Amino acid sequence: MAKINIDIEYCVPCGYQNLAAWTVSEMFAAAGTDAAIALTPGDAGVYKITVDGEVWFDKVDNDGNTPEIHQMKDLKAKMRNYAEDKAAAPVG
Repeated sequence: MAKINIDIEYCVPCGYQNLAAWTVSEMFAAAGTDAAIALTPGDAGVYKITVDGEVWFDKVDNDGNTPEIHQMKDLKAKMRNYAEDKAAAPVG
């Protein structure tokens, strides 16, 4: 199966490192070893989760808020479904 490329861009000056680590944990729990997760340090308040080139979460589009627990649960479920769908897709 093809890897699922996940990029988590987070603001270092804002102290979002722990949030990024939590997101890594949740995405890995959902996608398992099919996840290739990159952490991208940023600034200016950024917090963005991109999966295979598609933005799944952007703080800018969330009224400037980072993901709350219920949103992270939704993202984790979305990742689980995405991983299952990708695994079931025919190769080639």
